[in-house]
Amino acid sequence: MKKLILTISIFFTLISLAEARECKSGDIKGDAFIYSDGKKVTVIKGTDIPNPENKIIMIYNTGGWKVEKKWGVCKDFLPKQLGQISGTKIKGKELVLLLNGNLHKAGGDDGYKCGWKFKGAWHKPWYDCVIAEWAIPKRVKVNKDLIDKLVSKGTPRNQIFMSGLSCGGIDTLRHKGLHPKDFNATISFMPNCWDRRPNTPLRKMVIDEIKSFERIDALVFHSPVDGEGDWRSNSEWMKKDLGNIPGIQWIDTPGHTGKDIEVNGVKCKIKEKMIGGWEEAWPEGKEKLTSEKKFIALDKKLKKEMKKKAAGHYMVSYPCFKYYHPKIINFILLFFIPLLVLNLHLKDHFL
Repeated sequence: MKKLILTISIFFTLISLAEARECKSGDIKGDAFIYSDGKKVTVIKGTDIPNPENKIIMIYNTGGWKVEKKWGVCKDFLPKQLGQISGTKIKGKELVLLLNGNLHKAGGDDGYKCGWKFKGAWHKPWYDCVIAEWAIPKRVKVNKDLIDKLVSKGTPRNQIFMSGLSCGGIDTLRHKGLHPKDFNATISFMPNCWDRRPNTPLRKMVIDEIKSFERIDALVFHSPVDGEGDWRSNSEWMKKDLGNIPGIQWIDTPGHTGKDIEVNGVKCKIKEKMIGGWEEAWPEGKEKLTSEKKFIALDKKLKKEMKKKAAGHYMVSYPCFKYYHPKIINFILLFFIPLLVLNLHLKDHFL
């Protein structure tokens, strides 16, 4: 009987190993666990992973108003860099990164559909159309379904953390504020998710909701040179709006050194350039605009200089961000209490 049990155990271990593959090319589709040594990326497709009760899972939500079914190139950028946290041991449990590959199910519009409908954008009919199609609220259900699936497979909620970049970073903050018991805590990278019009109602809508939450247990990374087109989306403005919410821990990443960004002496070599970050004005007498180029830069010289510089928004996908991996791990360590210890603590508290 013991021999039979051992044979069955080895068989299922081999199946699990067979499902893990090195990702050399192509896109990642669907949910996927990611391991990386900084050179090679290993992928386990789906939500099944050996010994789920002994895993600490960090879900990652990508950015964008509308998410495509294909996640992105598997061997480069974020999987290669952030995937290096996978395999870290925290209080006897293994930390592993899980890409949420089903955000496309939330649907939504990237603004172009509504723009074509009205032959222009950034006016009230366009905003009404965009908000009606807004996918951000619907992503809560997609994440809840993923979390529930992980729990049903054996990973306790206390061992599930959520993270995300840009709109994905907003996703995580909203979810934790709306449903604090769904998972442990969140790591938000460069959160912003609106448009570039000065005083855009989308920014007010997003920020006002997040500020309404009593507490959000979160580690927020942000850049003073974020460089996205979203109006007032750099760390200076975001920290003013969100920095005082109870539970939020804030980390400001560095500004420019020349045209690039350096972290602890390491050049990031970020390919993406800034497409925003300078103040703009709405053209006088215009009801709507047909292009982002129609916005008027208040300082044209500054805009010209900044467009040549690296966008800090994408730091998490580059090797320089490895400097911050221990801060992510320490944050998870701070919030992670093994379920047995938590139960004993609660028992002592109520006796």
